[in-house]
Amino acid sequence: MFKGSLQKILRSTALRATMIRVPLRTIFPKSPTVHKYLRTYFSVRNYSITTTKGDVIPDEVIDLPLQIYHSESDLFLENLMDKLELLSETDPDKWGTELELSHGVLTIDIPSLGTYIINKQPSNKQIWMSSPVSGPNRFDYYHKKWISLRDNEHLIDIINREFSGLIPAGHSL
Repeated sequence: MFKGSLQKILRSTALRATMIRVPLRTIFPKSPTVHKYLRTYFSVRNYSITTTKGDVIPDEVIDLPLQIYHSESDLFLENLMDKLELLSETDPDKWGTELELSHGVLTIDIPSLGTYIINKQPSNKQIWMSSPVSGPNRFDYYHKKWISLRDNEHLIDIINREFSGLIPAGHSL
């Protein structure tokens, strides 16, 4: 049906002068063919071996077993949640915080600062943080700490710095 309509259009005198005649078999091949390199390109998953600055990612980060990633990231998020709950209970007027940890996503809503989202990214084996103060950042588990490979800052140090006005003197998370 469609093939016949196309043939009528191609036969029209108005289009004949402006169009190049191409055999219909070229336009509508009987079996679709995919170039072998395209097939390989789309079936192979490529991982980056450099950071956004171009530095090489350490082997310890790349070779981190998924099981260790999950246990360490869960432990970090749960410990942070416990410490924040304790602080918000001791001084609720100062914190006024709403905390929620669900499925690897920790949401921290502090009226004086804004909403923080700290979440697991299992596909990259990272923890990502969205901060209303410092913006987005991602952290890899390196030397038994969650560290940003962009600027070598530790996740817990950023949180301590941004929450410094809320944490009692001499304490840290």
